[in-house]
Amino acid sequence: MKRLICIALLAIGHYSSANAETQSPQAMIAPSAQETSPPSAEKLALIHRFMKASGLQHQIDTGSFLERYAFTPEVGWAQNTENAPRNGALIDPWTGPIDALKVAYEKYRPQYQEAYESHINWEFTEAELRGIVSFLESPLGAHYLDGTWRMKAYTGTNMEETEELLVRQAVELYQAR
Repeated sequence: MKRLICIALLAIGHYSSANAETQSPQAMIAPSAQETSPPSAEKLALIHRFMKASGLQHQIDTGSFLERYAFTPEVGWAQNTENAPRNGALIDPWTGPIDALKVAYEKYRPQYQEAYESHINWEFTEAELRGIVSFLESPLGAHYLDGTWRMKAYTGTNMEETEELLVRQAVELYQAR
C-alpha cells in the first residue's frame, strides 16, 4: 500500500503546476501507439527483430533480468547449514540462487514473452518499429547499444561509493524528519 501511495505522490508531484517547467519537444514523453489489436505477421516479425536487436530477447530467454534477486538477502536466500552443499561450498552461495531463479523462471518464461510482445505491439506502430529496428541493426545502433551497456557498467562501478554515501545521507535525512 505504501508503494502505491509513493507512486501516486510522485506522479502528482511530477505533473503539478508547481513543478512545471517549459519543456522542449525533445524532453516530452512521446505518446504510445496504444494499439490493441493483434499485430500483423509483418509487425510480429518486427517485434521479434526489435527484441533480438535490443537484447531483450536474450534476457527473456535466459531470465538474466532476475539475477538481481540472487543478491538480495531480504528475499530469504539464507541457507540451512545442514543442507549446504559439500562440493563447491564457496561458490554455491553465488550460483545457487541464480540457478534456482532460472529453474523457477522456466514455467513463467512464456508469460514474459507474451507480456513484452504485447506491450511492444501496444507501444509502437509498425512504421516506428521499422525505423527502430533499422537503427538497432545498423552499425551505429550496435555501437549505441554496446556503448550504453559499457557506460552503465562503468558509471555503476565508479559511482558505487557515491551512491552508498548518497543513500546513507538520504536515510539520515529521512530518519531526522
